[in-house]
Amino acid sequence: MKLTGEIKKIPAYLMTNKIVVVILMVFVFIYLINQDIFLSAVDKRITAKNTAILKLKGRINTIKKTTESLSWEKNSLYDLKNQIVKLRLKLKNEEIMLPKTFMIADLIKNIALNKPADNFVIENINFGKPVKYAGVMALPVNISITGGFNKTIEFIKNINSMKRIFTINYVSIKASKKSFPDIKADIKGFVFSMNG
Repeated sequence: MKLTGEIKKIPAYLMTNKIVVVILMVFVFIYLINQDIFLSAVDKRITAKNTAILKLKGRINTIKKTTESLSWEKNSLYDLKNQIVKLRLKLKNEEIMLPKTFMIADLIKNIALNKPADNFVIENINFGKPVKYAGVMALPVNISITGGFNKTIEFIKNINSMKRIFTINYVSIKASKKSFPDIKADIKGFVFSMNG
């Protein structure tokens, strides 16, 4: 009897199991829907994060370009600073070569410093009337010297290579009446200044 009772219960078990299967299927369906909603939300978050990352990457690139630009400008400013230093040095040298006034005392001192040590005499230094020449003032200078030929050539080279601009226009040479074999030379030229 027990066996027949158990056999009679089988359809009830199946019926109950169908309900369980349906309930399980409903749970699976709900789980899948929730999973789809969750994955959709995660996908949206990932897309939002990717967009934010791309924006940050763009900002980083912009900052990088700005930094490179600032670096270039900084180097340009350093170059300008170096150029200014060089130009100031050049200006200082130009002021030595072409001072604001003729500075006659310094000029005479420089001429005297350029004379050879022995067997040479600067007899006379005369200055003419200043004239305006190409936007600057030119002072005519006439120097009379007596000495050996080689010493005279050395003196002329030294005068021509002074820091001051001194142009030699004319040199006359003749035998010295006082001391043979020395020569007497007259050197004519101009020294320049900004004002006169």
